[in-house]
Amino acid sequence: MADLPPPERSSPPQSTPRWPWIMGGLLGGFFLLAAGLGLGWYLFYRPIVNVAVQLPAPPAPPAPAGPDAAQVKALEEQIEKQKLANKQIEDQIATLKERLRADVCTAKDPAGKAAPASTPAPAGQKT
Repeated sequence: MADLPPPERSSPPQSTPRWPWIMGGLLGGFFLLAAGLGLGWYLFYRPIVNVAVQLPAPPAPPAPAGPDAAQVKALEEQIEKQKLANKQIEDQIATLKERLRADVCTAKDPAGKAAPASTPAPAGQKT
């Protein structure tokens, strides 16, 4: 066999470092995950959080300890005025009831009043 020269020993091929690819993949994955979570929050959770809730009305202030003297006096005056008005209406009702008991309408005097005997009857009426 023929003598062949020994193969040249070349240096092993230079391999490029793999850590930038790993770090880029991790960082890209993190940003994609963060973007997905942010978009999910924006689309689904945000409207639930922003629902306006009406607060209950504040409690009423406590009532004063006793009645106000001015208000009591004003109410008593109103009651007295109403009693006076009621008395006037009752008197008017009594007067009207009394008028109903009398002869309201007669052939001689349709107005319901008794005609004096000395006054002559109007012309055209027979007595």
